[in-house]
Amino acid sequence: MRVRSGVLAAWTSAWLAGEAAYDDVVARVTGDDEPHRITGLPGATAETPLGWALPVLRERSPEGVRAVLPVAGDPRGLPGPGPFTTAALEAGEAVVGRGLGLVPRITEHGSAADRTCSVLWTAYEVAEPAPDPLTVPEAEHDLTAATRDAASALAALDVASWRPEVAGELARVRRGVTPELPPGHDGRAVRLLASADRLAAVLDLARADAPGGAVTGAEARARDDALRPLAAAVRRARQAAYNAVPSRRR
Repeated sequence: MRVRSGVLAAWTSAWLAGEAAYDDVVARVTGDDEPHRITGLPGATAETPLGWALPVLRERSPEGVRAVLPVAGDPRGLPGPGPFTTAALEAGEAVVGRGLGLVPRITEHGSAADRTCSVLWTAYEVAEPAPDPLTVPEAEHDLTAATRDAASALAALDVASWRPEVAGELARVRRGVTPELPPGHDGRAVRLLASADRLAAVLDLARADAPGGAVTGAEARARDDALRPLAAAVRRARQAAYNAVPSRRR
């Protein structure tokens, strides 16, 4: 699943640094979606195109913005309690800059074979959040350890017998992913995001029950317990990768 807040944060920060074009930011964030809209933007009285948020972010947060991927129990990167924090936790993602936060609401349309998404972002006035100190090397280390532990746990649970394709996906974890990051983004972060995105797809497979309901409740709980640390490491790796400082700006 695309992390639209991560894409918006990375490309907006590149645009603010003069390393990406305005149209590229909008195009990359939109992808195959319908054109994104935003509501609640300071100075606007109605929904506007998402691109209208960029000048506001440049005025408010010229040094860049950050993606946050919070879950219940781990709100790191968010300010204190309030409407923005509540919305970000519900969405599982947000963009935060100095004094302004953006949260997407994603709506799917059509059939599984012909599905499109509309995305409405809501802007919130926010306090300055506490910095999230996780670095790319730390996130990379945590992801490697969590992958190793999860693979051992899943092997002990014989998950491959429930869903044989999981073993193949695990073997291909480092192949075939092109992260949606701007030119000049930190190379190590690009590689980390590729691994995290592939592992996110593996997690989706591993969480699914076997055909015919062959997985018992106890087996499903054991599987979820084994996967929970990996899911947290994937989420944190994505956040660190999207927020990494482009290498040529160092």
